[in-house]
Amino acid sequence: MAEDPVPQPLPLSEPASRALALSFETAIAAAFLRAEPGHREALEMLGHALTRQGKHDDALAVDRELVNLEPDNAYIRYNLACSLSNLGKVEDALRELELALELGYDDVSYMQKDPDLARVRKDPRYRRLLEKGKKGKG
Repeated sequence: MAEDPVPQPLPLSEPASRALALSFETAIAAAFLRAEPGHREALEMLGHALTRQGKHDDALAVDRELVNLEPDNAYIRYNLACSLSNLGKVEDALRELELALELGYDDVSYMQKDPDLARVRKDPRYRRLLEKGKKGKG
C-alpha cells in the first residue's frame, strides 16, 4: 500500500492562503491582547493585519489606541497617517504625516511608494511634506 503524499502548503500569494494567514495573525494578536491589553507589539501586529485585510476602520481604531499609548512615537504616527489615508481622510492624514516627520520619521523613500499613502500623494501638500522630510534627513 502506497503512502499518502504529504500535502504541500499553498504559497502565500494564493488568495485563500493569504487570507488564512492574515486571519491567523489577527487571531494571535487579539488573543495576546486579551491576556495583555495595551501590549504595543501585539497592537501593531493587529493593526498591520487588519490593514492588509482591508479592514481600515478597525485598523484606524488600533492605530488611535497606539497613539494614546505612545503619542511621541514617529513610527506609530506614520501608521496612523496611513490608516487615515486608506479611509480617504487626507486632511487628517497629512497632519499626522507632518507630525511623524517632526518626531523623526525618516524613511522618505518608503513614503513615496507606500500603497497606504496613495490618496495623500495626490494632494499637492504632500510634496511640501516630502521636501520637509528630505531636508530633515540631510
